[in-house]
Amino acid sequence: MSLHVKAKDVPERKVVRTGVEGEGAMVVRRGYGNECSLMHAVRAPGYHTTPHAHEAEQINYVLEGEIWFFVEERGFLCKAGDYHRIPAHKIHWAWNRSHADAVVVEAHAPALVAGKLQQTSIGLFDEGEKPQMRPPSENNFVPYDWQSVERNIFGG
Repeated sequence: MSLHVKAKDVPERKVVRTGVEGEGAMVVRRGYGNECSLMHAVRAPGYHTTPHAHEAEQINYVLEGEIWFFVEERGFLCKAGDYHRIPAHKIHWAWNRSHADAVVVEAHAPALVAGKLQQTSIGLFDEGEKPQMRPPSENNFVPYDWQSVERNIFGG
């Protein structure tokens, strides 16, 4: 463990979607400490996340491209340089409707590294430091009529 980790040493997780929610892939790298986690995600054109909620408050910053973030009944088109907040426990999802990658940095507090997510995340703790994390959060995928929300926003 270390307070500093080179990009090449951060595990990479690739998620591929095919089906009703759309086509595309997302490549994620995530680091965490006691109070929060930071995720760098590259979402390919067409990538659509499954509606989910978590205990963590989430703040997104779009580095490149554009992406739609949805929070329950509302949709937000976020472009490079935009910030976006998702309150804790709110159902949300994202969709890259563009023809280019969307690169997003997401901060989560408490850390969003519970369960399988911890296997592909790296802890940023000093040599000899005993992690004292709050119970980490995890994604809870939930049934939600996201299609109706998107139809209301985009038509069809």
